[in-house]
Amino acid sequence: MRKRVLALLAFAFSALSAVQAQTIQVGDRFYDGFALFTVREIRMGNIVYMTDALGDRELTLEAWPEQRGKYTLRPSRNAEEAPYGTEFGTHIDYVSQPDNKYLIIYGYNDTVARTLYLVQPGDELMAGGLWYSGALVYNANPSEDGSVKMNAMAEGQEMEFLLTPVAHDGDLYEVADSSEEFVNEFDGAVYARRIRQDGLDVICFYDKKNRITDVMQATQVWDSQALNVGQWMEMISGSYVNEGGSEVKIWRDQGLYRGKDMHFQPVTFNGMVTGVLDFGAEGPYLSGKVEAVPTPEGLLLTEVKMNEGEPWFERTVSYFELKWNEEQRSRFDFARYTLLNGNLSRYDKPLLRVMRNAILAAHGYVFQSKDLKAYFEAQPWYTPAASNASVKLSLLEQLNIALIQAAERAE
Repeated sequence: MRKRVLALLAFAFSALSAVQAQTIQVGDRFYDGFALFTVREIRMGNIVYMTDALGDRELTLEAWPEQRGKYTLRPSRNAEEAPYGTEFGTHIDYVSQPDNKYLIIYGYNDTVARTLYLVQPGDELMAGGLWYSGALVYNANPSEDGSVKMNAMAEGQEMEFLLTPVAHDGDLYEVADSSEEFVNEFDGAVYARRIRQDGLDVICFYDKKNRITDVMQATQVWDSQALNVGQWMEMISGSYVNEGGSEVKIWRDQGLYRGKDMHFQPVTFNGMVTGVLDFGAEGPYLSGKVEAVPTPEGLLLTEVKMNEGEPWFERTVSYFELKWNEEQRSRFDFARYTLLNGNLSRYDKPLLRVMRNAILAAHGYVFQSKDLKAYFEAQPWYTPAASNASVKLSLLEQLNIALIQAAERAE
């Protein structure tokens, strides 16, 4: 039996991506976990009438006069009882976010009785398509029944899960285990949605509270190690100064110290980033292996000991603190152009909080929290906006915020 897609609560995924109202249109399709409803007509501009494919089930909504996105459940032509254990007259919200749109039907005491997800037209996931999860690259394998098996390999363990489309040519999928033989790393998701917008092609995974838990991005690169290293290096790359005031630059494939090249190699294990850089035996500033950890102020480099071919390392007492030295861009500007789920689990919650809010600060968001206000007002690149209402985030930025929030929720 296909997994039932049922959301109990609806949460916006960032402080800035507030729920927005949007009108329902003829032809829109909404899925309640069992049946797919299609909007057949909108009478007098405010009465929305929809039915399932056979016309056996009906829903009629009446729009509130002066509040877009607000509706009341009304009796239908052939419906004698209100659906989902509710009563006629209960209120309904149409939630519209850049990545997701759905109806929330409320029941007794304003509890969520049912969520109906908007299914939008979309192309099928093509055979052989590659999708990067932030750690692994999955290969799409469509079946004749329309479902898609997603496969990847991790340390000799085969990873696999099943995406079953809710409707033909739709962007909404149910997420399920494909078999007990394989590991499903997305087993916490109840549904997924493919989104192609602003140059992105991503599959977003949601929990039962409509919160994003993971994101996969379409890629042309099969080498997950190269993607993992590239993503991590973007996170630590930049211009810094050490405690002596000398400039230290770190790029994706090399560094610079006092005008001299500084070569290093990211240490990986089975394709995964360990968080360690190997500077070799004769670096102009650093030598040997060091753990590189982002901080709100810059980068902390700690010398480590590790055996060849093993992911484990032991920190020593020797460390170097580098301070961010770029006045024109945020320490966490990378969050504006890359998805972050690959390495977020290695960072503590205070750092994640700064990272998340740095995305807002880049647009001049004015903070009420004293510590965030003090931190960002001390940054030379930060310019407060006249009003937070003028702050607009791209879809990518909102997805990155949602992913950081998912990491913050993790135990």
